[in-house]
Amino acid sequence: MFGWIKRTALWIAGLAALVFAAWIAGRRDQRQESAREEAESYIETRKEIDNAEKTIGDDPNVLREWLRERGKQ
Repeated sequence: MFGWIKRTALWIAGLAALVFAAWIAGRRDQRQESAREEAESYIETRKEIDNAEKTIGDDPNVLREWLRERGKQ
């Protein structure tokens, strides 16, 4: 007699599970994209630091000033 209610409830629960799974997947993709961008930024900064060390020398004050200027960009 109430079989249609059970089927409808199961259908709604299944739909809710699919929406939840898609939401979780979207958050995971967002975290992966953020981590990738952070890694790329680190690589670029590391390259700039390495290049600056070659051209600036070993004076810590000069290197500190270069990093300070880099942070303002």
